[in-house]
Amino acid sequence: MQNNTFSGLIIGQNVITVDRVASTNDYFKENLSKFKPQDEGSAILAVEQFAGKGQRGNIWKSEPGKNIITSILIYPHFLRIDQQFTLSCAICLGIFNWLKTKTDQKVQIKWPNDIYVNDQKIVGVLIENTIKGNKIATSVIGIGININQTSFGDTQHITSLKSISKQEEPYHIQSLATELYQFLDIEYKRLKNQDQDQQLLAYNQNLFRRDQIKKYMVNETKIEGKIIQVLSNGLLQVQIANKIKEFNLQEIKYVL
Repeated sequence: MQNNTFSGLIIGQNVITVDRVASTNDYFKENLSKFKPQDEGSAILAVEQFAGKGQRGNIWKSEPGKNIITSILIYPHFLRIDQQFTLSCAICLGIFNWLKTKTDQKVQIKWPNDIYVNDQKIVGVLIENTIKGNKIATSVIGIGININQTSFGDTQHITSLKSISKQEEPYHIQSLATELYQFLDIEYKRLKNQDQDQQLLAYNQNLFRRDQIKKYMVNETKIEGKIIQVLSNGLLQVQIANKIKEFNLQEIKYVL
């Protein structure tokens, strides 16, 4: 385990590097359950994660040492429960802006908080909040970014930074993670400064499948619809047969 401290940052101000961990999110959750103090913005960066979690209970699989596997702990007490999506929005923008500095390929945000390049997934995010009263007490933000891994078995629609760049030399994971924290820090500070409307606007401007007629699963039925936008409460607006409907994450699935 290694600790590095960087001044001037909230996110990434203290980075704990570990060789192997079950889940970077669980690392922080277990410490919090034991009342171990953790500074806001602390991050854990793992070489290997053997029980990573994704959205909808999925497993995040990653070859050891080849990707960014990190979790960040923040205390967004300034956000109400009904503002939870604004945090997802800010985190996605931070990752999106960072990734745009690494490639000239088409980068997009897939609702609610994945990042795609050329219609292939490169980033997964899992945010786990705890609530106190009507405010968010803690947020553990898990981020997995495919960097040097180029083989994903039978899994389709997956890519990595190395795959899209064709760079022969492997990327330096720790250096990229340090840059990533800086971009996340910028967006988190914007969120704290009540810039949610502009962040949502940027999120929607770069939304995967926006204004395209595509297939989705709704209540186990395959339908065609066109994504209009994501609302500030995190609901996805989709136009289906000339009617605009709103969906949460449990109600609609992409057909890829």
